[in-house]
Amino acid sequence: MRRDFVRDVVNRLLARGVLSKDYAILAVCAGEAERDVFSELGFRNVTLSNLDERMTPDAFAPYRWEYQDVQSLSYADGAFDIVFVADGLHHCDAPHRALLEMYRVGQRGIVVVESRDSLLMRLAAQLGLTPDYELEAVVGNDFRYGGVNNTAIPNYIYRWTEREFEKTIASYAPEGRHTFAYFYGFNLPFSQAAMKKNRLKYIVLHLARPFLWAATKVAPRQCNSFAMVALRPALPRGLWPWLKLEADGVTIDEEYLRSRFTAPR
Repeated sequence: MRRDFVRDVVNRLLARGVLSKDYAILAVCAGEAERDVFSELGFRNVTLSNLDERMTPDAFAPYRWEYQDVQSLSYADGAFDIVFVADGLHHCDAPHRALLEMYRVGQRGIVVVESRDSLLMRLAAQLGLTPDYELEAVVGNDFRYGGVNNTAIPNYIYRWTEREFEKTIASYAPEGRHTFAYFYGFNLPFSQAAMKKNRLKYIVLHLARPFLWAATKVAPRQCNSFAMVALRPALPRGLWPWLKLEADGVTIDEEYLRSRFTAPR
């Protein structure tokens, strides 16, 4: 997990009032790093979950821990205020399904930290400076875990864009206008490069660091650390004008549509 970047994002969301330390938070694909960040920042109601049979609840005190597959969560709709993930969706074989499961159980919204699919990241992958498949995670987990769906098969590193994130959310929940926010940060995979027996990549990363840092300062969207936030529309105010809220839920506003379209006879 990009710990410093995650802490900065959470602090900024607290300052904006998007997060509260009293909110019920579900952190998916989570481990001790997420526990430490939430604990350091004073969050009081956190559930950590992961698809890892090695984890035990005692290791995550004072928070709860549960064995959960983010692609098929057992919780009811809107069971938590906010659902959070850091560097977990790219370990899923269906990252969009995982994203929408997060949205389903998040009453207020979701916070997602992943890598951005930028031009700079694509160039870095072509030059071998960053991988497309996460072999290092499997090596670091005794060749048994850390890959796709926490298996020994190295996962493809799925990277996101703002537009893709918004289209996915809008397709799943087309009732109203969501509030989106994005944060950008820069870090280089020195720890992964240090695992390689060939030290060339590690040396090249150090040499390229000042140039990459300068490029991301000029063009923040070229950063590799990327936080995406989606907040649900406030009902009924946030509904699209062709919808209305009734006792049994959201429904079409026929009067609005008939005033603007000629219905077939």
